[in-house]
Amino acid sequence: MKVFIKALALLALSSTLFSCKSMIANKLGDAAAGSDKNGTAIQKKSDSPDMMMAFLGEKDPQIIAEVLPVIVKMYEILALQNPGHQGLQIMAGQLNVMYGNLCVQTPAESLPVMELQKQVSEFKRAKYHYLKGRQYILDVFESRWPGFEKAFLSSDEEAIKKAVSNITKEDVNAAYWAGGASLIAWSLDPLDIDALSSIQGPVALLEKAASLDANYSKGSIWDALCQFYTAAPVDFGGDYERGLYCYEQALKASGGKSPGIYITYAQSVLKPSGDRDGFIEYLNKALAINPDDDPSNRLMCVLNQQKAQYLLDHVDDYFIVW
Repeated sequence: MKVFIKALALLALSSTLFSCKSMIANKLGDAAAGSDKNGTAIQKKSDSPDMMMAFLGEKDPQIIAEVLPVIVKMYEILALQNPGHQGLQIMAGQLNVMYGNLCVQTPAESLPVMELQKQVSEFKRAKYHYLKGRQYILDVFESRWPGFEKAFLSSDEEAIKKAVSNITKEDVNAAYWAGGASLIAWSLDPLDIDALSSIQGPVALLEKAASLDANYSKGSIWDALCQFYTAAPVDFGGDYERGLYCYEQALKASGGKSPGIYITYAQSVLKPSGDRDGFIEYLNKALAINPDDDPSNRLMCVLNQQKAQYLLDHVDDYFIVW
């Protein structure tokens, strides 16, 4: 009997310790992800410091590029240690997409023609990180709504519509990174048949997200949709007029303070139409924005302005001068 009582006591103690360990892990996960184990953003007190400002408020992209690989791996380790914490899973996905863009694709885009083979290789690396980041988020959605991933990656309009109808305003951030990662991966490899056949899901997800929060990240969702609609073939969902509408919504949401939106219009609308003067005008609009006007978006502003300057420096590569 005494042995049985001791066993019960040990079992109770083990359960308590496990519960405490899980509680501590979840609290650490909450703090690291900025959202709880259900992926819901944690509301900060007005006087609480925003740790992300050390990242998003940086003016030197190089220091971020140097530290980002370590941050990505740190969050992946945290996500592995606490696989039930959806906030960590989403953050690990988001960071993989950011790494692919900042540290891989962006440098590769400025490689000279003689390094085309290296550029292609780097684009493949970027695509890998986009799809890896997307998978983290799809795993979260799949755990909430079984069958979501299959529908999302299909070409079944009804199944896609039903799947994305589950998205709420609290899911907009995750939806943006999953949908955006899909579209940018496709843009790097537009002949990928698998990506083309599953492009409807990402577009529908972004459209749903935009309907729930039109001003998210100062028009970032509309910006992504503009790029897709103006670039994709009509048979695969391209819609030039819808693209122009998305640009107008992005401009409205940003208040004209986001250089990336001007760059999108220059590349997606003015370059294809052969409007060299307009192309230059809109890139200069991007460069005229003061990064310090919006400290929370300073890093992205600087990155986009570097891109705008590169495009201006190479303007003769994009237009034939008779």
